Amino acid sequence: MLTQLVVGWLLLLAAVLVFVGGFAFRALLGRYRNTSAVERAVRALRGNVVGRVLFGRVAEDALDDVELDSMILMPAITVSCGLCLTSIFLLGIEVLT
Repeated sequence: MLTQLVVGWLLLLAAVLVFVGGFAFRALLGRYRNTSAVERAVRALRGNVVGRVLFGRVAEDALDDVELDSMILMPAITVSCGLCLTSIFLLGIEVLT
């Protein structure tokens, strides 16, 4: 059975992994944006209904730096901050008790 302390540290580790993974994935897509596989994948993700609901409409180009940042970096930062706050809450409760 996992205690609050273990879950807090695991959530903090997950926050770091999401944060670093988001930046690494964005750098990888930015580097190889002109390859056909990346172009097809990004356009397929942004062109369907689910992509438009999650990320909004594409203003100019789906492979533009601003569009890639809003599609990859912003969700990664938001999720990692949420995980970090949750882990701090759990670790703080463990310290207080």
